[in-house]
Amino acid sequence: MKLADLPWLSEPARRAREAFERGRFGHGILVVAAPGLGAEVLARWLAQMALCGNDSRPCGTCASCQLWAAGNHPDYRELRREEDATQLKVEQIRDLSAALSLKSYRGGYKVAVIAEADAMNANAANALLKTLEEPPPSTILVLCSARPSRLPATIVSRCQRIDIAAPPARDALAWLAARKPLQQWPTLLEHAAGAPVRALELESAGFLELDQDMRNAVERLAARSLDILSTAERWHKKDLGLRLAWLDTWIARRVRQVLAPAAHLPPAGEIRNISGLFALLDRVRAFKLELDTPLNKQLATEELLMRAETALAAAKA
Repeated sequence: MKLADLPWLSEPARRAREAFERGRFGHGILVVAAPGLGAEVLARWLAQMALCGNDSRPCGTCASCQLWAAGNHPDYRELRREEDATQLKVEQIRDLSAALSLKSYRGGYKVAVIAEADAMNANAANALLKTLEEPPPSTILVLCSARPSRLPATIVSRCQRIDIAAPPARDALAWLAARKPLQQWPTLLEHAAGAPVRALELESAGFLELDQDMRNAVERLAARSLDILSTAERWHKKDLGLRLAWLDTWIARRVRQVLAPAAHLPPAGEIRNISGLFALLDRVRAFKLELDTPLNKQLATEELLMRAETALAAAKA
C-alpha cells in the first residue's frame, strides 16, 4: 500500500515534511506504530521524500523518484529479518553501516529503513548505535518499531520519534467497508487492536473461522469439558500466535466489562473471580513473548489451557 491509501498517515507525514523543509529532520527517525497501522509505508515515504530531487517532495516525476518507483534507487537500503530468523543480526547492521559510509551515488541523501528494529539483538543494537552517534554525512536512518521499549534507551534518545495512532473506530470501519462489505469488521478490528490493515490481514487469513473455534473453546473450558491434550496439540501446530492474541483481546475485554460497566460494552455476565482472569491475562502475554524462544510449545500450551480452565471455571463458580 501507498501513503495515499492510508488516510491516518496524512498528518504524521505532513508534520515530517514540514520538519524536513525547515531543516529539523534528524539523521535518526523512529516510527512507532502497532502492527497494521502502516509504519513501513510511512518510513518508505519518508525515504522517498528525502531522496527526491525536486522541491515538492516527493514529486514522483524526477529521476530519483523514477528510480524509486523502479525499486532500484542506489542510495536506498531496506533491512529486515532474514527468512526464518527471529532477530536482526549484527552482520546485517555492519553491512548496512558500511554501505551508508560510501559516497552517495546521486550526490544527495543516503537513506536506510530498518523494519522491526526492536528485533535487533544486543550486538546489532550496539553496532547501530555507533552509526547513530557518528552518522556519515547526509545519511538518514528510519527505524520502525511496534515495541520501542525493547530498543536500548541510547538508540531511542538519538532518534526523532513519530508516533502513528490508530484512527477512530468509525473511520477505520468505514475504510474497511469501502474495501469489502462485511458485517464482522467490528470483531476483526477489535482483534487487530484498532489497526485497519491488520484487520484486513486477519480476514484474509481466515480469522473469522478461528474466532468461532476460540469462542467454543473458552465456553468448554469454563464448563471443564474441553479435551486439553488434543486441543493443545492442535493449537501449537497451527496459528498459536493468533490464538494467543485472540485470548489476550478476549480476556482483556472481559476484565474491562467488569471494571467499567458504564462503558459502551455488552454485559459480561456474573464474574466472581476477576483476579484469576488477571493472572490468566498475564500468562497469555508472557507466552506471546516466549514464542520466539526455544520453548516446548506443546507443554506450554497444555499448561496455559489448564490455567484457563481453572480461571474461567472459577470466574463463574
